[in-house]
Amino acid sequence: MSAATATRPSRTSTGTANTQKEKGKEEDCKPQPPQARKDEQPVAGIEKKKLFVVVNGKKTGDMHLRAAIKHLREEGHTVEVRVTYEAADSERYVAEAIEDGSYDTIVAAGGDGSINEIGSAMVKLDADESSCLGIVPMGTANDFATGLGISDDPWEALQLAAHSTAHPIDVGTVNGQVFMNVATGGFGTELTVKTDEGMKNQLGGMAYLITGVTSFNAIASKKATFSGPVVSTLKKKDGGYQIDSAALQQGEKEGSVEPVKDGEVVEISGELLILAVGNGQQAGGGVRLCPGAVLDDGYLDVSYVLNVSPQQIPGVLKDLTNMKDAAKLKDTFHSMRVSSLDVECPDGLQINRDGEPMRDTKLQFRILPKRLKVHMPEPSLLKQPSKRGMAAQQAYKQKLASSSSGDGKRPARKEKPPVWQHPIVTAGLKNALVMGLGVVLTVGLQRRQGQDMSQEEHDKKDSRLGKLSRKLQLA
Repeated sequence: MSAATATRPSRTSTGTANTQKEKGKEEDCKPQPPQARKDEQPVAGIEKKKLFVVVNGKKTGDMHLRAAIKHLREEGHTVEVRVTYEAADSERYVAEAIEDGSYDTIVAAGGDGSINEIGSAMVKLDADESSCLGIVPMGTANDFATGLGISDDPWEALQLAAHSTAHPIDVGTVNGQVFMNVATGGFGTELTVKTDEGMKNQLGGMAYLITGVTSFNAIASKKATFSGPVVSTLKKKDGGYQIDSAALQQGEKEGSVEPVKDGEVVEISGELLILAVGNGQQAGGGVRLCPGAVLDDGYLDVSYVLNVSPQQIPGVLKDLTNMKDAAKLKDTFHSMRVSSLDVECPDGLQINRDGEPMRDTKLQFRILPKRLKVHMPEPSLLKQPSKRGMAAQQAYKQKLASSSSGDGKRPARKEKPPVWQHPIVTAGLKNALVMGLGVVLTVGLQRRQGQDMSQEEHDKKDSRLGKLSRKLQLA
């Protein structure tokens, strides 16, 4: 006890020390701000953002996405994550983020369908200008993200959402339902609906090819009529239409087409094989069905294939798939630019709007100008990108250029193996090999049995002949 007392400072002789100690106690009693998590310690020189990330429930196990979110928090950004398991979840989470009012960006992590759900909810709930859409493409085709130039690397996509400036884009609607990229109808849409979900998850775009090959005999065009007021459109001598663009040579323009007056309503009827109504440019796993579409011009680009004979269908589909650009199929693929479009199909037309299927006999396409702000690395699809936005994209690109997977500034990402190394593909090849060997062995065995039977029948025949000759000799 005496030793302990000797080492303790007395109240009379060490007044200064006691005073400082009392002040320290008072400071400890004051309410302190909440401490940041270890992985959310701020990094100097980076503007801190609040991101609300909505992840498709099927993609929650993606380790690259988890590492990218962790990296954002380490930079000092606030990242809230929600997971969807049914269609209503997307709208509920978007409503939560909008009601909070403090988030800079709502990020959709998933395929074209998931991105459409989040974007549609933002439009439906009338998100203000402060709410922007970020995209982490994690689907099969990722047509909208690919068209915008957004990387399928979750780290790069989230860095874009956090550090770039969002641009306002138009939004299309069909019967009141939102689409941001392209709404397609006809053969390609029927194909998308028929493709097995599990096959898409495992094989990606190849799943559509496999389904197309197996469903080829079911391809059929449908009687349809569509009309709308056109702009920047030329009429061709064959009765089709083509969007007026710089790609048309002057000689061709003067010799084979004539301009249509802006605002004139054009009506087209025929056997419809393919229809694409685009705010964006590409659909169907990378095919540029609407190569001239601009995201902020206030119009929709319409591309279509009409009156193709059954013998021509394989060639048209092959050319579309190989060239990846519908504009090169001038003889069969027509286009026009409209402010609205009405379609009638008595048998009902299957439509795919950004990965979401719908079917109706009457379809009304409309455009909502500059309705949603979206983060994108390349504003090349915009008519009027802002100077501030362009500068932000350059800063984002420099950040990516200065960060490599091995310097500790970004999480490492494993490269996807080639398609032929995928377990399902290799298993299929093994099964095919086994089946092939089985067929060969079966055919060989049948031939062997046939030879044995022939020899046996020959012996029987000789035996019958021998018996007959002996009978004749006895007689």
